[in-house]
Amino acid sequence: MALATKISAAARNAAVDGIAGLVDGGAGAGYIEVRTGAPPATPATADSGTLLATLPMSDPAFAAGAAGVATANAITSDSSADATGAAGHFRAKDSNAVVVLQGTAGEAADTPNMTFDNKNIVATGTVAASAFTITVPESE
Repeated sequence: MALATKISAAARNAAVDGIAGLVDGGAGAGYIEVRTGAPPATPATADSGTLLATLPMSDPAFAAGAAGVATANAITSDSSADATGAAGHFRAKDSNAVVVLQGTAGEAADTPNMTFDNKNIVATGTVAASAFTITVPESE
């Protein structure tokens, strides 16, 4: 049986806003953790890899979605990385430490979900993210 379900542009924007809004869960701002190694099997799986850096997000974390894309508001740099290692994945969490989404991290040549100029992070160094988006695919 073919799957031909389609969503409207309004539903697409509502979906991306719903996902982005989960990062604002809890009393404070959400954050992005940058970790070594491959991401866990699912967002519900426990953290894996060494924590390299924590990047606090704004509250709200994202602007309203448009064309299925939610763009992050300002992300604060981690001015003193926790450990030395190669960025392998990221996890975006709400202020209660609940993982909302995760993906791969690395340099452009690695074709990751989150790209760094240099994936090799050095302890006490600064780690910054200049942009972050969530996209719900088009289906109209």
